[in-house]
Amino acid sequence: MIRELYTNLYAGLTAREQRAIRWSAAATAAALWLATAWADPRFLVIVPLAAGAFWVYHRRYRDEDPEDDLDLL
Repeated sequence: MIRELYTNLYAGLTAREQRAIRWSAAATAAALWLATAWADPRFLVIVPLAAGAFWVYHRRYRDEDPEDDLDLL
C-alpha cells in the first residue's frame, strides 16, 4: 500500500523533479555517511567496501536463475 502510494507520487512528478529527488537522496546519503564516519572512522572504509561487494555480486549473478528453489516452510 505504501509502496503504491510512493510509486504513484513519483510517477506524477516531472523529469526535473524526479532528478532533483534522486540528487537530494544521494546528497542526504553522503551527508549521513560522513556524519557517521565522523563518530567512527571505520565507516569511511566499511560502507564503500560493502557497496562494492554488493555491486560485484549483483553484476556477477544477475542473469543466473536459481537452480534450487526450495520452499522450506
